[in-house]
Amino acid sequence: MRLSFKKRIATYNLFAIATLTAIAFVVIYSVVYYTSYKHLDDDITTEKVEVFSNLDWDDNQIIMNKMPEWEEAEHKQLEVNPTFIQIVDLNGNTIFKSVNLQENHFLFNPKNTKTVFYNAIINNQKIRQGQFPIFNNNHKIIGQLTIGVSQQESYNVLHNLMIILISTYVIILLILYFIMSFVASKAIEPIYQLIDSASQINYTNINARLPLPENQDEIHQLATTINQLLARLENSFYQQKQFTSDASHEMQTPLAAIKGIIEVLLRKPRTAEQYELKMKEVLNQTNRLSQLYDQLLLLARLESNVLKSNKKQIVLHTSIEKCINNHEVIVNENKVIINNTVPNEVLVLADTLLLEMILDNLISNAIKYNKTGGNIYISWDKSDRLLSIKDEGVGIEADKLQLIFNRFYRIDDSRNSQVPGNGIGLSIVKRICEVQNIFLSVDSIQNQGTTFQLQFPS
Repeated sequence: MRLSFKKRIATYNLFAIATLTAIAFVVIYSVVYYTSYKHLDDDITTEKVEVFSNLDWDDNQIIMNKMPEWEEAEHKQLEVNPTFIQIVDLNGNTIFKSVNLQENHFLFNPKNTKTVFYNAIINNQKIRQGQFPIFNNNHKIIGQLTIGVSQQESYNVLHNLMIILISTYVIILLILYFIMSFVASKAIEPIYQLIDSASQINYTNINARLPLPENQDEIHQLATTINQLLARLENSFYQQKQFTSDASHEMQTPLAAIKGIIEVLLRKPRTAEQYELKMKEVLNQTNRLSQLYDQLLLLARLESNVLKSNKKQIVLHTSIEKCINNHEVIVNENKVIINNTVPNEVLVLADTLLLEMILDNLISNAIKYNKTGGNIYISWDKSDRLLSIKDEGVGIEADKLQLIFNRFYRIDDSRNSQVPGNGIGLSIVKRICEVQNIFLSVDSIQNQGTTFQLQFPS
């Protein structure tokens, strides 16, 4: 439908009211129609009782008693409120008909066995007729009585009522259309204000918000929802800018180091040992760049939902031991003791590669940020299907706890920290957990340690 929102509101409301009005008018007409014809049928029934009281029969023959009522004016006049009477026998022969019928005859059903009422026309005059079977003492039909009365007055009343109702209905619809259009315009005026305000928001003033209507209605709720959306977009916009800045900074640091090393080497000839030492530094910085590139590529794939997980049942203890072995050198250097109490029979539904990336990152952080000679406790809660990785390291301040999942965030706010890393690992961990429907949570006490928990789906 190409109608505007305002016209749709007006049309739908008009249709609803038009339907209700039409039903009301039909009910009014039906009541008047029923009342009018019920009155005529009652008159015919009363006349039938009077006629039957003057009839007699001998076997199959109808006998008529001559009564003064048969000569009344209503049975002789054709124009002014006449009452017509016709009696026929089983063969269709007319036994009696009132004078006002003149040369006319009522049409009737010779096989009729019960009282029926119907409409007819005699001499261009509308007649309401009632046909009644005549029974003898043996309850056998021996003839038919037809009584008719003029329905012209009722017809005129109903005809005039129909014209009035139709005319009134059309006038009401026309008036209602303009009223509904005006009401719809007032109703959607706040929406036009929202459209005007929203059209003025762009990346230069993304912190602007839509004005909230005074009434706490659906439009207020819509404006609130749009403002919440703008807040999320603003946050994403600034995060994107921060991400670009942080990524540039992270890449600039090793590039600057490589450039400085090469410039030093070019100043004067060096010995083979000096060249070898400097080349190792260049290799370290190149590896740092390569690792950053791989992490950024993985994060981009996770954010774009390109990466799909191939879930299957995995022995959790085996994956944990594999990740621990990957960090054997740094574990020995820091004299960290890892206590893995996860039972061998524990199975979890996950992607093997993605799960190992999660465990490797969390175990690596537990080692790097632990104190020398500290413990790492890896445990499993069967009832909640909860894996806990707890260290005894420096911990995290409460106000910074939720920031650790931001890209490039480092607790010490330094890009040259003694602890290696670029602050992007936990962002990847959180996104991988979301991909696999694993709930990730963290709890930490400063200078006492940090606990990461992974709750696996059942």
